[in-house]
Amino acid sequence: MSISDFLGTSAHAYTRAELVGHWSRRQLDRGLGEGGLTRLLAGVYCGTAHAGDPTVRAEALTLWQPRGAVTGACALHLYARSLPKPDRLDFVVPHGQRLNAPPWARLHQTGPPRWTTRAGGLRSVPIARALLDAWRYSPPSARRTILWEALWERVCTWRELARELERTPRVAGRRDLERVLGWFAEGATTPLEVRAKHETFVDARFRDFEWQQTLALPTRNATPDMLHRRTKVAVELDGDRYHSTRAARDADRERRTDLVAAGYAVLGFGWNDIALRPEWCRERVLTTVAGRLGIRSS
Repeated sequence: MSISDFLGTSAHAYTRAELVGHWSRRQLDRGLGEGGLTRLLAGVYCGTAHAGDPTVRAEALTLWQPRGAVTGACALHLYARSLPKPDRLDFVVPHGQRLNAPPWARLHQTGPPRWTTRAGGLRSVPIARALLDAWRYSPPSARRTILWEALWERVCTWRELARELERTPRVAGRRDLERVLGWFAEGATTPLEVRAKHETFVDARFRDFEWQQTLALPTRNATPDMLHRRTKVAVELDGDRYHSTRAARDADRERRTDLVAAGYAVLGFGWNDIALRPEWCRERVLTTVAGRLGIRSS
């Protein structure tokens, strides 16, 4: 198998020494000339078909600078593949080196991290540090989305992130991040609840709603996420990720059934509803409340 054929099927980065040792310098140069190989960094190559893959790029960075560590959005993606692939990789390297980074990478000479972990098999900063770096290295308009998605995927807890923030002296957007973490400290149990309460159902139309209030039903106590007491409209924020066992799902269905039996209208919204179509969520809630008011006034 030629060097180009091999690298075309292998989504990995390799050092020049590895490739020359298995093939030859002439075959390496031929592969480069024919376009089957791409030089990602000094002495590091991959198949051209994989040159834009963030995992391959991260692997190339760790081969190029073994003392460095992946951080930011790329580390989050390596840890949880459902998180977005970054266009640009953030990489922590020791102080004092003069390095020329390619356009797709940003080097941060913050010194080697106190400890490292493995994300996707690659050397990475601890995941809470990676999330904090993803926050501060991203445009302000993108920060909250990155935070919500990472916490929803449970890459770390909000408390772990708060501890990382406390020991990091300079963080862009610190005040906004502290505000969001403060919302969690108020007692919310999931990122979905926090996002719904503080971003979706926030204007004056929702001032009569209560959050996390316990109701005494005929058969049990129930605590809906959001409640319009006058019209008996309850909103449940459904997080399959947080109700992943059969017992949890059964308990959730039983609570909803008891609410309906007690005369409550129960609406349920999931992560994609709150994240992707918040206006629809607002319209459904307000329409239901208006309908119940009409029924009661008649």
